[in-house]
Amino acid sequence: MNNQVLSPEKSPWGWKALIIATILSILFLGIFYLAMSNEPDYMPSKQHNTQQHAFKQQPTMSAEAMAEAKQQDQARQAAQEKHSAAQVEAHQGH
Repeated sequence: MNNQVLSPEKSPWGWKALIIATILSILFLGIFYLAMSNEPDYMPSKQHNTQQHAFKQQPTMSAEAMAEAKQQDQARQAAQEKHSAAQVEAHQGH
């Protein structure tokens, strides 16, 4: 068994490997620091409100469609009231 100690003084690469590893580590840590310190554009604090109100200026439905939707909503509410009244009567009959 070989009891050779792997130190920079005795390895074939010596101090060169240590210097290369140090430079690569510093480069990696520098890039990592820059990536963590800069907030990306898609974060909410970087977004501008220019497009959020673009569709609020025009109505999403025409006047005819709005009137028809109101009629359908009123008919739906009336049907629900009839149904709930019928259920109340059915339960009182028991």
